[in-house]
Amino acid sequence: MDENFRIMRNQIIGIIKEALENREDFFTREQEIQIYLADYLNRKNLFDKVYLEYHIPSNSLVNYPWKDSNNIYIDIVIVSGNKYYPVEIKYKTISQTMPLKLFGTSSTVVLGHQGAQNIGCYDFWKDIKRLELFEENFENVEQGIMLFVTNDESYLQKPRNNKVGYAQFSIHENTVVESGQTLDWNGDLSISVNRPPIKLNNRYLLNWKKLNLKQHKYLLL
Repeated sequence: MDENFRIMRNQIIGIIKEALENREDFFTREQEIQIYLADYLNRKNLFDKVYLEYHIPSNSLVNYPWKDSNNIYIDIVIVSGNKYYPVEIKYKTISQTMPLKLFGTSSTVVLGHQGAQNIGCYDFWKDIKRLELFEENFENVEQGIMLFVTNDESYLQKPRNNKVGYAQFSIHENTVVESGQTLDWNGDLSISVNRPPIKLNNRYLLNWKKLNLKQHKYLLL
């Protein structure tokens, strides 16, 4: 990555961190994070365009390993000059009662319990790999950005042992994945159907950060 584009990517990451730190209201769903960040980025007036739900036919990507959909929709794509910076977002929740401003009055909302943390971990790395594939396949795409938000503390914890089926996909605190490493399921599991191993190009170190929202943490890579 050219140094100028590295600087721009770091600037985008800084703005996303700022947006998260300034957030006072809870997020009720993933799309709310997406729209909030896109609006925040737009209001900076630093970019040529900020797209939501950027459409890519999956057959436009060489060696795309997933067959679950013919189309990909990137949560946010930021354009600066002739360079494109894709941003993927995941929001995984457990049940939590939160305050909600409802037509000017105070109310509450209960976040749903999504569970399936093993799939949540896999989908995190799937999005990371897709970001790598965008960069590989399109010369104007720079290294993408991944945001994972959760109020589920189990994502931060190491698996109980390294033989648990999803262990290689774990996203616990201080996880390190080396450049060229392949993540795979431990054993022939039903959950692995249509979820192939993931070989990553880059090195990743996962450090969780706190949000100003009760219980919520995030990863930003």
